[in-house]
Amino acid sequence: MVNTAPASHPQRPTSNAITLGVAATAAVWAATILTLARNGVFDVPASEPALPTLIALAVPVALFFAAMLISPALRAYAVSIDPVLLTEFQAWRILGGLFLAVYAFGHLPGFFAWPAGLGDVAVGIAAPYMAWRLRTDPQFLASARFRMFNYLGLADFVVAFSTGIAARNAIPGFVDQVTTTPMGQLPLVLIPTFVVPAFIILHLISLMQSVDARR
Repeated sequence: MVNTAPASHPQRPTSNAITLGVAATAAVWAATILTLARNGVFDVPASEPALPTLIALAVPVALFFAAMLISPALRAYAVSIDPVLLTEFQAWRILGGLFLAVYAFGHLPGFFAWPAGLGDVAVGIAAPYMAWRLRTDPQFLASARFRMFNYLGLADFVVAFSTGIAARNAIPGFVDQVTTTPMGQLPLVLIPTFVVPAFIILHLISLMQSVDARR
């Protein structure tokens, strides 16, 4: 007798399985960055390009893009995350104001600390309001204002990274004896190599959700 039962197909990963996978990946990522930082991999002389830091920032973001393109299941999981929660996470950016405290103690140049610190503080202050708008009006997710908040959050990282790289060496009139050398050392090095790419990914997920909400 011919078997007419439909062929079985492997089940897609459940949400719990993906959550565990994402958590495990984040843990390995954090442990790798911490190990590299403790071994001084990111503490590159100012005369050399800060390639290790650039790679540490770019690779996770590139892998995220690849995962979103290759795996529909991962993309569906990412856009299913509560947008209010994602936006509330951005409130932690207010801790970027610590750059100004480090500057006040003479360990970072103002050329980097002011734009990086104030930019993070602005995003951190705006985040609770944006989360409140999402909570009270779900349609706000598709708004241009919500996307602009995320674009500005990403732009802040561009400015901070650019000034941080530029200030690794003296700039007459802007950067004198104090440079951004401490940003390649623990604990500050964890910001550009782990914290920044993590928050970039959160912004990108929010933008994906906003684009989907417009359809």
